[in-house]
Amino acid sequence: MLPVSPPPDDEGGGDVSGRTTDATGPASRVVRRGTQYGRTVESPQILLPIPGELVDPPVKELPERVRLLQAREDAVGAGLTIGMRTTFRFTYSRATLLAAGTTYYLFLALFSILTLAYGVTAALGADRHSSYITEALSQAFPGLVGGGAVIDPDQLRSVAQTTTIVSLVGLLYGATGAVLAASRSVHAIYGAPNNPRNIVWLRVWAFGWFLVLAPLVLLSFVTTSLTASFSGRLMGALGLEWEGSTLVLTVTAAVLTMVLNFLVVYVVLGRLGGIRPARRPRLAGAAVGSVVIEVLKQAMALLVGLVITKPQYGALAAPIGIMFVLYLQSSALYGVASLTAALAEVQPDAVPV
Repeated sequence: MLPVSPPPDDEGGGDVSGRTTDATGPASRVVRRGTQYGRTVESPQILLPIPGELVDPPVKELPERVRLLQAREDAVGAGLTIGMRTTFRFTYSRATLLAAGTTYYLFLALFSILTLAYGVTAALGADRHSSYITEALSQAFPGLVGGGAVIDPDQLRSVAQTTTIVSLVGLLYGATGAVLAASRSVHAIYGAPNNPRNIVWLRVWAFGWFLVLAPLVLLSFVTTSLTASFSGRLMGALGLEWEGSTLVLTVTAAVLTMVLNFLVVYVVLGRLGGIRPARRPRLAGAAVGSVVIEVLKQAMALLVGLVITKPQYGALAAPIGIMFVLYLQSSALYGVASLTAALAEVQPDAVPV
């Protein structure tokens, strides 16, 4: 049997202040963590290796130079420590696999969410809001929206107008899948126990957060139109006409977009992961996440273009382009969650607010 030892404190995802005990026999261990999050958190560790012969190469040790730099008590040492912890969380939680799984659920939920959104706007007679949804789609998936494309807003709108109550329940079920995928992934990155809610309340809980997050994500893609529309109405109400530079509107829209990105990431980091880190790590993670996600948004036209122009993909180019976009966004989110966890580990005595 392969020799197995519990991970050291600096690699186990935080200060381990209790004892290590067997949870379900030799297959797993449970680590009881301290109360830096306001309560004791017990989470199952990685499964122990099965009996057999190793066929992979041995794990490489950190270079001595890296260890010396990490041991320094200055900004270099602190930065390297945070970087190593972030990499550890991202790697050992299998964040890339989590992102791929989340992409699957997002892709399945995408058309349910869109049909549901168009259905609500059609029922309310809010054609302007429907146009905002279409604009958000065009911004999120450039080149993939329009007549004859993989996402046809007119077709989704017509389907939504004939949706029955039974179909509506199905759409709601599909829409919550994306929230549950993100929640379970952040749980894994944080090392948190599984969500203990039963299957019914878990769906209700996910739908509640869907109602919070979906409008924020939608608004983050249409801030330019919203800003222009609001300023036009304000000018009209005041009896003024503005023919000068639009720089102020552009800056306002950019700031509003960053704020909305920040709110979305902040909610995910603090509410969906089973453990709420202290305020400072959450603020730092949300700030980094808002910038990274916005950079991906701005580069989306180029990234999607690289995929849909590949002749070898054929008719699958558009769906692959959508999944490519969703995978990049999911990977960025889980990278930020890993950074937040690393920052929370270096200040375990902080109290979450």
